Amino acid sequence: MRLVRVQVPEFRALKDVDIRFEPEFTPQVFPLGSLNGGGKSTLLQLIFVLLHCSAHEERHQFIANMLERITIPKNDINKLLVKLELIDGDEEKIELEFTLCTDGYLRGLDIPPFYDKEKISFGALLKEKELLFKRAKNEEMLAERDSSNQILKSLKSDEQYEVIQKDITSINKILNIIQPLIGNISEHLKINNQHYITAYSCNGDVIGLLCHSPKTNKSTKDIKNILTLLSEQVFLSAPPTQVFLFLDSWAKKSIFKKFGEEIELSWCDYESELYAAKKKLPNFLKFDVFAVDIVVSYIEKARNQDFKTLVRTGNNGTNYQKIIAELNLLTQNKKVLPQLDYDAEITGIMFETNERIEIYPEDLSHGELKRLSIYVWLKSLPSGENIVMIDEIENGLHPDWQYQIVRDLVEWGENNQYILATHSYELCNALTPAHVKELDPKLVKN
Repeated sequence: MRLVRVQVPEFRALKDVDIRFEPEFTPQVFPLGSLNGGGKSTLLQLIFVLLHCSAHEERHQFIANMLERITIPKNDINKLLVKLELIDGDEEKIELEFTLCTDGYLRGLDIPPFYDKEKISFGALLKEKELLFKRAKNEEMLAERDSSNQILKSLKSDEQYEVIQKDITSINKILNIIQPLIGNISEHLKINNQHYITAYSCNGDVIGLLCHSPKTNKSTKDIKNILTLLSEQVFLSAPPTQVFLFLDSWAKKSIFKKFGEEIELSWCDYESELYAAKKKLPNFLKFDVFAVDIVVSYIEKARNQDFKTLVRTGNNGTNYQKIIAELNLLTQNKKVLPQLDYDAEITGIMFETNERIEIYPEDLSHGELKRLSIYVWLKSLPSGENIVMIDEIENGLHPDWQYQIVRDLVEWGENNQYILATHSYELCNALTPAHVKELDPKLVKN
């Protein structure tokens, strides 16, 4: 998959953005440059969240977090958020338009007249999600009580047990009313080649996010299938010092509190939220800290493959040796030395010089560790054409390495497309001027 064009009329610091990533260019590496405040990081995060999260309901909160302050102009019923053009491996064009809509837009659809127009709203879709979650929690409590044959602490009496049962009954009655309506809304959106993604509250109003595709891919049946495919092929890597707009608002605000005794706890709150997001977003990597888990998983996978070869053929495989040799080439005459526990589980990474002197990871430079982490991350990505976005890749790298990183990326993942938010002249100079895309800093009132 290749991202060919991105258009953003207005979003935070982005205004009138129209950038093309030419699919015929070689290499497929595109530096994205601007002065500070130009919106490079915002653009990468917006593209990533929309493509990685739209097809997965459990990730929709990240989209809502990203859009929480975005409104629709008064007297308008919709607003184009982002338009993306992509091509697949068969050079077939895919267009995706992500649009924000008010209830007025929904009520303008040709939904059967026996529905009360006031009930046709994105609020009903949010209400269904809330009720389904509440019903599931209640049913879980009842199931635990029944399976243990005793009243749990949360259900101290038969009266409470009956209250929860009545609550479930009440929820089901409401769902029986709104779910047919929601089904009709979804059906009419589908007729218009639109797909409902999620909704969020802003200034007391509920705004819905829809995805429209004027030209879908022949190999897929609908927009949901396209979004599902894209969610597996788009990746984002960024330093943890970046403010991630897809985190909860309280987490983002916590790092801008007045310095004092609370600052350490606030930073821990932000770090905890960032760690939790990383677990829920499998294609997201924060790379400024040495990614030990990725390196360990990479080595473990090779070792396991060798064992399978041994069981199947009687001869041990060579994957482990090859991978260690590859890693050693990246560490400037320092050999990678996996650390094992009593059961031979790999618990960490050490390094060793040619003189057999052990070196701890913290004794390597920031640039060495970062380059090693990015290498292993790219090698661990699925085969095929991925869209890989990296923010501030030059941090910690010597100017020579900044120039070299373009060649490295192509070598480490030759089928990928790379979009790099950067301030590095050396990196940009490693490519033709046409490869470099620029953003102008603007302040936008949303």
